[in-house]
Amino acid sequence: MIQEFVQQIEDTVREATYDIHTALPGTITEFDVAAGMASVKPEGTMTMKNGMQLTYPTIVKVPVVFPQACGQKTTIAYPVKPGDGCIILICENDLKPWMSHGKETDSNMKFDLTNAVCIPGLFGEGSEAVQKAVEEEAIVLKNEEMELILKKDGMKAQYQGSLLQMGEDAVKQECAGCSISVSGDGVVIEGNLNVHGAVTSEGG
Repeated sequence: MIQEFVQQIEDTVREATYDIHTALPGTITEFDVAAGMASVKPEGTMTMKNGMQLTYPTIVKVPVVFPQACGQKTTIAYPVKPGDGCIILICENDLKPWMSHGKETDSNMKFDLTNAVCIPGLFGEGSEAVQKAVEEEAIVLKNEEMELILKKDGMKAQYQGSLLQMGEDAVKQECAGCSISVSGDGVVIEGNLNVHGAVTSEGG
């Protein structure tokens, strides 16, 4: 008797959770940069109350999260393209009042797929930039061949064969077979350097 009662409770709770969504990995299929909204396709399948499994539908008009502050005057922005991975977060309440700046709605949907926001950057494998950031204890900013590495004791910017390094007491630049180092000991030039215009030196 008790076992049947417990089973009934478990079945009731399980059935109630079928319509509750929390977070899902997904893929961005479209991105409206002017509106800051994306269409996203959740990965996997959802199980209906009757046991049938269906693929998730594409969710449209999903707000995309970027690090922003100061009324969006301070922002870290990067390209978002169809095919990019993301994490889809399903909000507890209807987002329409928030998106319409307080306009009331009759909707009482909770944890519904239409109440989604998306954070780009979730992929199923690691990346070279992440590995380098961990190994060097650095912040790595990478855009294809352009790479900027910020460490506690200096920074390094690299693009193809050009390199700029900045440390606590020295700056070094390498470009087109020439190297220029500037430190408290002076300037060291290695390789061929062509100077255009006048070079002057004023002593105190």
